[in-house]
Amino acid sequence: MTESTHIAMALDYPLTLRGGVSVIVESLLKYLSPGYDVLLISPDDPTELQKHPCSQRIRGHIRFDPATLTHAVASNLSETIRRRGVALVHFHAGGNLEWGTRSGWKSPLPFLARAGIPCVFSAHQVTTLLEGYCAKTRPLWHKLAMLPAVWLAATYALRHASNILTDSKHDADQLKRNYPLLARKIGFVYHSRLDVAEPTPSPKIKREPTILSVGHIAFRKGQHILAEAFSKIAPQYPEWKLVIAGPALEPACAEKIEQISAVSGLRGRIQMIGSHPAPQELMRRAAIFVQPSLMEAFGLALQEAMFFGCACVGSNVGGIPELITHNRTGMLFPAGRTDSLSGILVELISQPERRRQLAEQAHANIVACGMTGQAMAANYDNIYRDILKHRE
Repeated sequence: MTESTHIAMALDYPLTLRGGVSVIVESLLKYLSPGYDVLLISPDDPTELQKHPCSQRIRGHIRFDPATLTHAVASNLSETIRRRGVALVHFHAGGNLEWGTRSGWKSPLPFLARAGIPCVFSAHQVTTLLEGYCAKTRPLWHKLAMLPAVWLAATYALRHASNILTDSKHDADQLKRNYPLLARKIGFVYHSRLDVAEPTPSPKIKREPTILSVGHIAFRKGQHILAEAFSKIAPQYPEWKLVIAGPALEPACAEKIEQISAVSGLRGRIQMIGSHPAPQELMRRAAIFVQPSLMEAFGLALQEAMFFGCACVGSNVGGIPELITHNRTGMLFPAGRTDSLSGILVELISQPERRRQLAEQAHANIVACGMTGQAMAANYDNIYRDILKHRE
């Protein structure tokens, strides 16, 4: 690799959105070696992008919305990338069927491969084979009828990637089951925006009687399940409150939580505070953190809460069990089961020493597993170097 290598980061969501995929790329930009010149490809407004804290790491920007992809558009985008002198493109996708892969011929990956530009494809959410390529409401016969064409198209597009990466071993295994012909290309990188230099939280700090959850409010994130579980135990513990931080991605979910709050008489104790500029500060103060997701690739907020000293609870879906070892680094419950979650909350609320032990073990495990922004960037740096070495 040359002293300064020109690579591209391609997002299907704006970097300024500050959602799951956006913060992963933000962390990668922050910790990646300064030997890379980064061209950003994203739907971002250029004016807003200039205000982003990572704007100084971005050497150029192509404003592009993957929703506009056609065969001709994919060809033109690939030619633009080639003319910019890009040595490697890293696609970040909300799912494995994004960036035109569900159609195959709309994807820029084959065009870039023909131009001799290697690609890394990161799928930040992997679903089962029958999900993600048509509306959920479609009948099973319709999904089965469409599946062969979609599977062939995605296999064709993704075979042109040098590496196909997910956020967790769980998702990597699922993707291998979905696309067995591509199994040798599929792996995972644990993502993080944690700084290894962050001080270890002191177990002596008295934490607030708060149950915290951080993330976009949506039914798949399960905050309505957490609100229901809390409403069942709240009368026993009047000093405790539930704080949900994050924008309402699905207003209907926020309305459901409001309804639970009103019916149970907990309006002041179930608080939806919207986006918070520094959620880690909430994590430093809260006693308990809950990730109640019905679907989750990994769980960045959960990872951070474990690092910042919360006693953590998570549903047993996706990559969450890779973060939480039940009864050692946190507590797991069956996704969607409010009764199980209520029981765990009672156990943790009533046992401060148990909370302290789980929090200490969780923090130590996050550090031991190298789940930091620096480690993530180092893993990607090794992947980039290996690809570029074989290209020379």
